[in-house]
This record gives sequence, C-alpha cells and structure tokens, in this order.
Amino acid sequence: MIQQVKVGILGQEYTIHTKADKAYVERVAQHLASKCQEAKNRLRSSSVATIALLAALNITSDYLQKEEAYEQLVDRIESKQKKLSSVLSKSL
Repeated sequence: MIQQVKVGILGQEYTIHTKADKAYVERVAQHLASKCQEAKNRLRSSSVATIALLAALNITSDYLQKEEAYEQLVDRIESKQKKLSSVLSKSL
C-alpha cells in the first residue's frame, strides 16, 4: 500500500509517496538531510541545488567506497572457501 511520509530537508518539508516502511523513509531522509547540512556548512552561501549536488556526490562516493570494500570482502571469503574446500577434499 502506498503511503505518504513527510520529511524535512534543509528547512523544507517534502511529502514522499512510497510503499516502503515509514521508519526506513525517515531514516533515508535524515541521512540526506545530514549530508545536505554538511555540504551547506562547507559552502556557506550556495544555492539549494549546489548543496544538493555536493551532498549527492558525497553520498555516491560513500556508497562506491562501501561497495568496493564489500566486493573485496566477498573475494576474500570466496578465496578462503576455495582453500578450505581444497583442504577438506584432500583430507577425505
């Protein structure tokens, strides 16, 4: 069921129409609001569009770094699994 969730970002209220859980949408909006506030503090007197763009770039950078770390972890796990499987097959 689609619901409306009101969130605040940079002093503006937005209504989100979503099927997602309200608490999740609020958490996402809070994260965005925090990143926008960080960008606003660095830029001092910029437009909302510039602040939003910098926040989006920072969020994307964070995401890509975590995605890369996840992929490296998966590779390490797969490598260890192959080694363990090889050891087990040799001992049987």
